[in-house]
Amino acid sequence: MNNFKFEKKQAFRVIGIKTTLSDGTNIHSPQFSNQKTTFFKSVIDNGQIASLRPYADSPYGYAVVAKENGFIVYYAGVQSSKPLPEHADEVQFPGSEYLILSGSGGLSRLAFDKLEDQAFGSLLTDEYEYVYSGAPIAEVLLNGNPTDAEVEVWIPVHKRNVR
Repeated sequence: MNNFKFEKKQAFRVIGIKTTLSDGTNIHSPQFSNQKTTFFKSVIDNGQIASLRPYADSPYGYAVVAKENGFIVYYAGVQSSKPLPEHADEVQFPGSEYLILSGSGGLSRLAFDKLEDQAFGSLLTDEYEYVYSGAPIAEVLLNGNPTDAEVEVWIPVHKRNVR
């Protein structure tokens, strides 16, 4: 497992179209996968993602999983420092240490799920020195090709308190 690293990132913002995910309360729940896929396809098909491209600060596509007001929400969008368009919502990412996992090949949704499973199943366990901070998680499509994807998952972490 050499597909991960820890990296300090400055605060950043993603603007996007948002939906609430159902049937789970944990930020990483397997039952969210199909909901995420269906939602992302719908915002591509209806042109909402294309409407955000002029606001993008990078060529990457972003999805975000966050906990807001007791619900798990999912954003499809772009990283942006530009004014928020009326039809979009925003999510702020803190300046933080991030666990960055990388993958490539196959469908982006499957790659994101595999990396998140690795993070929460193998790396962010009781035996590991880092823990998930609770802040939003970014799923980043690096090559713009969701059928033969190059992806990263950015999970905000902090060092475990040692007593």
